[in-house]
Amino acid sequence: MSRRAAHLLPALVGFVVLFGAWEAIVRIFDIRKLILPAPSAVWADLARAPGYWWHHAWVTGLEALLGFFAALVLALGLAVAMVHSRLAERVILPVLTMIQVTPLIALAVPLFILFRGFGLAPKVVMATLVTFVPFTANALTGLRAVDADALEVLRAVHASRLEVLLKLRIPHALPYLFAAARVGVGLALIGALVAEWSGSAAGLGYVMIAAKNNFAASAVWAAVAVLTALGLVATWLLTLLEGRLLRWHPSRGRN
Repeated sequence: MSRRAAHLLPALVGFVVLFGAWEAIVRIFDIRKLILPAPSAVWADLARAPGYWWHHAWVTGLEALLGFFAALVLALGLAVAMVHSRLAERVILPVLTMIQVTPLIALAVPLFILFRGFGLAPKVVMATLVTFVPFTANALTGLRAVDADALEVLRAVHASRLEVLLKLRIPHALPYLFAAARVGVGLALIGALVAEWSGSAAGLGYVMIAAKNNFAASAVWAAVAVLTALGLVATWLLTLLEGRLLRWHPSRGRN
């Protein structure tokens, strides 16, 4: 408990200082709510209708979650193909680079034209597209970063490619995948949000556009706060899962 408190206390102090300074600056300089609402005003918006915010957070969270896992599955498939085939690597890597350098907004509008609607599919596709490139790059690095002696031992006993993949490559790729997952959480939320900005009937992106059109600055910031909370919770869950799955890894050792 004391160890956990030692980790949590600095973070809590940081948040208190940040939001306290924000509140003080708004009040001291009498900044208009339309320009920058105080944290107390944002909190009042959240507390006024928690069910409303929960509904829209669930919509955006589900879109991001589905995109996140779709990106993970796609990335693993592509990485496995590139590990076992130089030809596949020469075909896939240029496509990944093209997707990585293409602006999100440029992808959002064509997706909605293709899918013709405000449903779940285009948001999941967008979240997948912006997330799977980092996943693929890290998965490829992790699958190749295996101990050469261990690989030779498995080959000496005539282990199949599937056995090498499951018993050696994927376990060694897990730290790389978790590192990419931390980045992927934010990217999946961004992808879902951008897709909602282009057209939606629910979700935090929809709330932000509606609030902007009504000049409700505190509601815009409230949506940002909920989006941040989603990212923090997802990152915390990933950290717990990583701690359970990577107890064997040297990076989990304690000083």
